[in-house]
Amino acid sequence: MSPLADWQRRFIAAMHEPGIETDADLGQPAGLDVYRNNIRQGLIEALATAFPHTRTLLGPRYFAAAAGDYARAHPPADPRLMHYGHGFADFLDTLPPLEAHRYVSDVCRLERARLDVSHAAEAPALTAPQLAGHPAPEALVPAPRPATRLVACRHDVAALWRRLEAGGAALPPGEAGDRPWLAVRRDGRARLTPVAPGVRHLYGLLDGATTLGEALAIAAEAGDEAAAGEALGTLLGLGALGVPGKPSTEDIP
Repeated sequence: MSPLADWQRRFIAAMHEPGIETDADLGQPAGLDVYRNNIRQGLIEALATAFPHTRTLLGPRYFAAAAGDYARAHPPADPRLMHYGHGFADFLDTLPPLEAHRYVSDVCRLERARLDVSHAAEAPALTAPQLAGHPAPEALVPAPRPATRLVACRHDVAALWRRLEAGGAALPPGEAGDRPWLAVRRDGRARLTPVAPGVRHLYGLLDGATTLGEALAIAAEAGDEAAAGEALGTLLGLGALGVPGKPSTEDIP
């Protein structure tokens, strides 16, 4: 390892571990504290940008404290800060003061999913006319488009999400329960939609290795044939499925 690379390694370690004793060539302790605080503040601001609705629900002061604790425990693994905070919702689930407010993590996961699909690779969507016009649609092997994410919410946050999107004051969440959502980017816009559990089931079955006919048969066994057909219609209508055999393009920076 070159001297410069070794110095950089030790400097990064000092930024992540403020309690360790540092070598003199890294700088004075007071100066290192300034660097640490600047890095931490930058990460807090990145989280505030990524999760504005979560910040609204928690309030600026509590959000900053939680984001600061997260930043200390989870330094970035990617130099692009738009990808920072993938585990923030899980981190919020560990905080005792939020035990009675787990819907906040649901909103946080929706915001993360929207950000992820906004920067995911592009791929053409499979449409209902394409499927109807195929000579053997049951033999197709579709898969979710890269610009889609399934979000498992534990509360009915649909009305709360709409209010936050409109810039209004927060509403209490709806009832607790199994509330899946799909985040899909289509025509350059990321949309988040609550979906039925059957849609989530079919979405998971269409993994790029299972034929459409097989997936529908499995889904029908779990519910009924009409429900499986409705789930397929929902996925097609949302543009969640990709055209089999069409490669994705690069991620959007």
